[in-house]
Amino acid sequence: MVKPMLEQAGVEHDKLATNHGGHAKERMELRKSTSDDDDNHVEEGGDCTDSELKDISEYDAIIAMGGDGILFEIFQGIHARSTDEAQILCKLKFGIVPCGTCNGLAKSILHWSDNAEYTPMESVFQICKGHTSRLDLASYQLAKTEKTYTSFLSFSWGLIADCDLESECLRWLGALRTDIWAVYRGILFPKKYRARFSYLPLSNKTNNGSASTKIDLPKLNEPLSKDWVTIEDDFSVFWVCNTTHASYNVFTCPMSKMNDGVFHVLIVRSSVSRLRLLQMLLKLETGGHIECEGLEIISCLAYRLEPLSDNTYNDLDGELIEGGTIQARCFNTAQFFAGKVDR
Repeated sequence: MVKPMLEQAGVEHDKLATNHGGHAKERMELRKSTSDDDDNHVEEGGDCTDSELKDISEYDAIIAMGGDGILFEIFQGIHARSTDEAQILCKLKFGIVPCGTCNGLAKSILHWSDNAEYTPMESVFQICKGHTSRLDLASYQLAKTEKTYTSFLSFSWGLIADCDLESECLRWLGALRTDIWAVYRGILFPKKYRARFSYLPLSNKTNNGSASTKIDLPKLNEPLSKDWVTIEDDFSVFWVCNTTHASYNVFTCPMSKMNDGVFHVLIVRSSVSRLRLLQMLLKLETGGHIECEGLEIISCLAYRLEPLSDNTYNDLDGELIEGGTIQARCFNTAQFFAGKVDR
């Protein structure tokens, strides 16, 4: 389906099939080879194509076929190219054809594109039309490592992270696995997740978050300025959203916009009853949870989370990363193929 549509639209392209975890990240990191290096690659690996050897800076766009995980690899690989990361993000356009389990970004882009139908064919159609809009990217720093991450989708800790990561044993059930785990972990055997959450509120001068790229975060071992607000409590849900959908069937954050530079943090404290929590979970598909009593939504330009409970996970764009204290800000944008959106 994808190849014929690209050819009919006159889009010249190379194809690369990933064959192991981390392959997409490795491919993004591959720098332009010298002619001698090219010869060596051909001798060792047989006939190598441009898709295997060409520096990604020589392309105009990257189209991913898969779920959010392959895009996560792509952006971490670009982030690893510290000397030309900004230039690549400025030049390249990105597209996603949903072929994974959750496909949160693909669904969000189609939602922003005049609520287009959620199908792989519609995603390819948006790509062939060639119109792009900019999507916020966030930079994440952790206390336990000097490594930093680029994020495009969401961050979760507490119940949502447990549902995403601990339910891997039920992956054969598809997206249903997280629903089952939500009932198990959130309703039948709930946990309390204690943390200190600090955030930088939207200012009167920056009501659209566009100045967030100018924010310099303090080091993780440094105190925050008086402009920040801090909450310490027991939580059930801590979910930071960059997009409208965390999955094709989870309308997490209806108010989220494509490039406003704002994090929307969904919080449910442990004091909320199981019945109210269940009502929220049941309304996630339609977005009706945002009207439920007990759900707090905080919009901010940057935030820091300091977990005070053991055995918790940091879940970034659906991927497990190092645990412990974490902080983030929006730092850049990337061009994604999308319908004409102005949000």
